[in-house]
Amino acid sequence: MTIKGRLTKRTIVVLIAVMLALAGTAAYAASSFTDVPADYWAHDSIIKLADQGIILGHADGSFGPEESITRAQAAVMLDRQQQYMASQEMAPLAQINRGCPSCHPTAVGDPAAPPFTPGRPDPDRGNAPTFSLKWEAMGGDPTSARFAVHNGLPDTATVNTCLGCHAAGDGEQNGTVAPISLRVIVHPVHLNSGIFLAEFRGNCFTCHDVTNDGDFDILTQAVTVDDKGIPEEIPTPGLQGPSGPAAE
Repeated sequence: MTIKGRLTKRTIVVLIAVMLALAGTAAYAASSFTDVPADYWAHDSIIKLADQGIILGHADGSFGPEESITRAQAAVMLDRQQQYMASQEMAPLAQINRGCPSCHPTAVGDPAAPPFTPGRPDPDRGNAPTFSLKWEAMGGDPTSARFAVHNGLPDTATVNTCLGCHAAGDGEQNGTVAPISLRVIVHPVHLNSGIFLAEFRGNCFTCHDVTNDGDFDILTQAVTVDDKGIPEEIPTPGLQGPSGPAAE
């Protein structure tokens, strides 16, 4: 297979970063390059791979994100990525989490409901807290517009509560009511979350299940699964399309 056009360093870096994210590797330190400012769109991916020893910069401290990359350089980066992944010891999960409520508690009276209060202790994560969807939506700044907009959500807000405003609209990325759709929010949030990637070992099937039509529908309920993550009940409870139950 021949790929036409110019393959840049930034492109191969982002591709490798996505592969590492799907594999569940997350933590990194704080390298820097003189030509990769903090607001550069691929900054986090470049710094992550530099800290993991997968990519190297130039002697003058630059990286050259817009430089073309040779096949030999790409091969070396991919080989380093495989070596890095092989070096990461992954303990087996005590529980495979599937479905939004598996990670975001929504039960009435759950301690995650009040603003800024972490959720119930999770014994599978050393009693570290989980977080409600209301808490995630409000954020940590009580002076922000985001807080003001979402503070009125019910304490037991579910993914369908979110879809009431953030279901996919008729544009490219807007919601039906909100200016941004839920899918535009949750995918980068999860793939940049150390808790989701490293602790929950999250992946696409943590939040979705695939139908016979090839659609990745949303798991709105916690799903009971076997030791491989396969649902024990078919049809999978709570499985629905990304626009919410009213659009099904």
